[in-house]
Amino acid sequence: MSTQSVASPIQSRIAAPSATIAFGILLLCAIAALAVLLAWRDYQGATEKGEANALSSARVVAAHFQWMLQASDQALRRIDAALGPEPISETTNTIFNIEEAVGDLPRGFQYSVYDETGQLRFSSVRAAIGINVSDREYFQELRDGSNSVISPLLDERLSNENVFVVARRITRSGKFRGAASIAIPTARMAEFWRSMNLGPFSSVSVIRTDGWLVARFPALSKTMNLNDTPLLDAARAQSGVYHSGNSPVDGRARIVGFWRVEGAPIIAVAGIERGEVLETFWRNLLTGTVIAVPLFGMLAWGLLGTARLQRADEARRLELERSLEHNRFLLREIHHRIKNNLQTVASLVRLQPLPADARASIAGRIGAMVAVHEHIYQNDEYGDVSVDQYLQRLIDDVRDGSSKDIGVEVEIEPLLVDRDQALPLGLLVNEILSNAFKHAFERAQFGQIKISLAMVSDHEARLTISDNGRGFDPDSAPQNMGSKLVAAFASQLKGEVATDSSERGTTFTLTFPIWK
Repeated sequence: MSTQSVASPIQSRIAAPSATIAFGILLLCAIAALAVLLAWRDYQGATEKGEANALSSARVVAAHFQWMLQASDQALRRIDAALGPEPISETTNTIFNIEEAVGDLPRGFQYSVYDETGQLRFSSVRAAIGINVSDREYFQELRDGSNSVISPLLDERLSNENVFVVARRITRSGKFRGAASIAIPTARMAEFWRSMNLGPFSSVSVIRTDGWLVARFPALSKTMNLNDTPLLDAARAQSGVYHSGNSPVDGRARIVGFWRVEGAPIIAVAGIERGEVLETFWRNLLTGTVIAVPLFGMLAWGLLGTARLQRADEARRLELERSLEHNRFLLREIHHRIKNNLQTVASLVRLQPLPADARASIAGRIGAMVAVHEHIYQNDEYGDVSVDQYLQRLIDDVRDGSSKDIGVEVEIEPLLVDRDQALPLGLLVNEILSNAFKHAFERAQFGQIKISLAMVSDHEARLTISDNGRGFDPDSAPQNMGSKLVAAFASQLKGEVATDSSERGTTFTLTFPIWK
């Protein structure tokens, strides 16, 4: 038995489960890649939303702070005007004028007026009068020639409250005569922070362009310089956003938006803690993971189960294929041995002391049986037989075995007939054709035999064998062995025989059903 003929289909079937597993892995990878892409897009969306929120919050802080600066600057100008043209003096009229000048200051703002030595002369906090601020940096800058100053974060000396100061230089006749200032509590930043609902770990700040912190919420106990942070590099632009690492203030990573305050050396900053920005993203990712992982596992389990079922099915198919091939081998061997046995019988017949015609007839009949078995095992046609190839071989054998120069024309359609029909059909053709070669052309003449086989309906075929030899009278012809065999074969095929013979030749017709 040869397994090479079925190796390729068997191997391809065995490879099918592996292909299923490979496809499943690719499918799972594609789903995982899609999930990662969707998660990345969600992450990007959350980050972009946080950036937009940080930038808009910084713009709101800048607008509020600009309003405070403008209100403070207007109040300071009115205080300067209320002091009159003379150096600072403590008169009742002057105090009244100052109180009127700062009457519309926002709640919590404190005004102060200092003389050229830094001594507090007028203040909205009476208990603070007499305090000296000559050591304060903002006072020194005004004394050294600056027209206005915004201080970094300070401790108010009387109440220790965190404030920042907006101060203006007072000059009379070109000489420095003191300073007027507005102290603004940094607690106002808390109001901005609460109004924007940024989250508990977010922050809002105001920073001078030299890096000094002016105000912040959550509040700090003292000011600090942020000159070495990425903020000042980024803040060269009017506005923008950047991602901060660990903050030097509290160590938290934030998305930072900044906006320059118009007309002032101030940068408004809003920082949104990254965890708060990505909170919704992580919550969605966790929910998606809780749902996707079991589904992913079920899909993987289903693919593995399918592969196992395919392997089991292909193993059964392989066993059936092997059994089928074994059966084919047995059938092929049977037909081969039958052919060999028939050839042995034919050899024995040729050794018998029989008349030559009888010996040739028997040999031809045995040859017809040999041909059908040989055709079956050579072409593995154990059910239906390709009758055109089989009959063509029989015709060639009869023609080659005759010494007469007779032309044979063959028109046989490629038909499949049941194997139980192939043998009687071949034997019948052998009898009719051999008889025509023997008896139709006894006189010297050009002989022509035509053989045709064609379907005449969906279930019937017609065999026609005609010659142009001398005819005979079918009714008066003796019933010899050949005639009896033709009748027996036609009966076995359940066919109808018709013979038409004249001096112009003989036509034999067999109409028989094709078995399905």
